[in-house]
Amino acid sequence: MQVFSQLQLFLSPKLICLLTYFFLLPCFLLPAQTDSFILHTQTYLEELAQDEDFGLSITIAQGEEVLLSAAYGMANRAHRVPNRVDTKFNIASIGKMFTAVAILQLEEKGKLDLKKTLGQYVPDFPNTYIRDSVTIHQLLTHSGGLPLWFSPAFDGQPKFQYLKLEDFLPLYMDLDIDRSKIGQHSYSNVGFMALGYVIEAVSGQPYPAYLQAHIFDPLGMKETGLWSLTEIVPNGATGYMRPAHAADWWKPNHHRNKSSSPAGGAYASSQDLITFYQSLLANKLINASSLETMLSPQVESYYGHYGYGIGLNANNDQAIIGHLGGYYGVRGELLWYEAQNYLIAILANSDQTDYTDVSYFIKMQLTGTPVQKSAYIRTTELLQSPIWKETQNEEDIKELIGGKALDEALIQIKGYYHFNRQEYAQARMYFLLNSLAFPDSAAAQRDLQRVN
Repeated sequence: MQVFSQLQLFLSPKLICLLTYFFLLPCFLLPAQTDSFILHTQTYLEELAQDEDFGLSITIAQGEEVLLSAAYGMANRAHRVPNRVDTKFNIASIGKMFTAVAILQLEEKGKLDLKKTLGQYVPDFPNTYIRDSVTIHQLLTHSGGLPLWFSPAFDGQPKFQYLKLEDFLPLYMDLDIDRSKIGQHSYSNVGFMALGYVIEAVSGQPYPAYLQAHIFDPLGMKETGLWSLTEIVPNGATGYMRPAHAADWWKPNHHRNKSSSPAGGAYASSQDLITFYQSLLANKLINASSLETMLSPQVESYYGHYGYGIGLNANNDQAIIGHLGGYYGVRGELLWYEAQNYLIAILANSDQTDYTDVSYFIKMQLTGTPVQKSAYIRTTELLQSPIWKETQNEEDIKELIGGKALDEALIQIKGYYHFNRQEYAQARMYFLLNSLAFPDSAAAQRDLQRVN
């Protein structure tokens, strides 16, 4: 704590509060320490919200108790409509958890077998190989060799001709399958969309109607639903993108957006997502055996393991279970920090670093080691210092580093904040700092090349 005492001379009261929290946080949280976690998260959110571009909704629960629910920024910038805690955000791939639950519900009823191929339930599926060879298990785990999207052309074109699930069927006809990836995790939106055809075939209901009847309505998720691209979503947040030219500040994602599907894109509030996850873990949607199967590692992934429609990650051997979501103008996560039983839902309606910044802050608080927390604090202190703001060249940065252990991810997040605002000179200083502090990091060198 001697280091901490010396730092007090240079730090703001808010950062001193953060330092105290990080150094004193034990491996588990007692009630008073839970209050401290929430307080420090609120303080950090309020600091970020001083930037008028900051915008997201966040809900945090511990078990059945909601501890924090807040919203910041604009749901609609044109009409200056603020985000609220009940605002409906596009949740992108977080919706894959809905699809997985629906499949497991139908399995419990004996209507399908995860080991069977897609063609057992959708005999007229237009792609012969997928129909006859790819199993439901492989679709649920992204291990069937299917690509991420249908084609680059599909990704870049407006999606107004794809308003219903059936509209996508012709795109499967000539879909390329990478057979070398069969049995390995290779993230595939088109694979999860195919699960929707299974749900419709065995349930006799359209995919949106099935979710409404078997998940949303029973749980009282009034701010959650699927939609078609041509429909208006009441109380919905518009997704915003940073344009290629600084003269055009923000633009909505309407030209890149698409209708909801089994691969994602539903609308929900952060509060509703917490209700969903609480109910899932309490076996209100699927039984204990199905839940265990869903949360069991089925395949290795590039960040840990993947279960059925859910990511199984860990930081310092502490499990973080849930799903991320991202698309043009959309960012979010629904995560369960198992050790402390925290459920975190963060939804942002822009593609800048707001969500990433808050998510990483929470991750460091709940799972960071003392060494990682110290590096986080040192980095925060450096980046808030007047000396950093006046730094102009590489030699000054080397002197600032001075052999100190810093936090590469935090520096990257702050750098991309400026990069996304087309403030390339400022972004370059952050990326240069990372490249000098972490000379062996390929990511740090890549980021610097983007602004050189």
